[in-house]
Amino acid sequence: MDYAIKTILELKAICKERNLNHISGKNKKELILLLIQQDTTPNSSIVNLVKTDIKQEIVEEIYTKELLKEQYTLHKSYVKGRIETTKQIGVKVRMPSIPEDISENIVKQIIHNKLNDTTSTWDCEKGDLQSQKEGKQECKCFTSDGPLSFTPSSEWNVIYFLDARNWLNNKFILYRIPLTRTSDEWKNIKMSKTQTFEDQRNQGRRPRITWESLQPQIEGYVTKVYEGTFEDIFIPLVVKE
Repeated sequence: MDYAIKTILELKAICKERNLNHISGKNKKELILLLIQQDTTPNSSIVNLVKTDIKQEIVEEIYTKELLKEQYTLHKSYVKGRIETTKQIGVKVRMPSIPEDISENIVKQIIHNKLNDTTSTWDCEKGDLQSQKEGKQECKCFTSDGPLSFTPSSEWNVIYFLDARNWLNNKFILYRIPLTRTSDEWKNIKMSKTQTFEDQRNQGRRPRITWESLQPQIEGYVTKVYEGTFEDIFIPLVVKE
């Protein structure tokens, strides 16, 4: 059934026929996703694939660039308010980092508009971003000089680092590194004087390293793909012929 062509009233009627509850406050996208999740068929592998594709389309429509701008502005206002408040009372507190939904969608917008890969999608079942061109795209965002941490079980095809140390001035730098987590180059990164990334991973630890310590070790693979403002991430790169 093509739910997309149905009105909200028609979708709610279908939900009631299927005895689905708590539908009064849902919008069209939410109703469609609810119905998709209930659908079953003997060929479940095909249906699961269709569900995933449709769900992804719905998520992409919901987390629009307008919503990203809104969430970014709200979080920035909150952090700046915290900074001013703590200054007034003379208390030092650790400022919150950028939430993952914001930082990952910033990276996605840069990939879309500056690398011309519009297949990159967010809110994947596995990984931060998923691209038809690159596969799993891992995203790491850092707002200070402190160490970055990695989940031992994480896998990726390419990893992006978003330097957001100057984000309160709306400035970002994005680096792309086409090394998989299982590549020898990545596994042998020195996390300390005596241990590599793979050593700490095998111990079940979360490998931690600062960008300043990481970058020189893989310099030959690091490409700066963007340096600019938050506003400019939404502007497609014009390719000169």
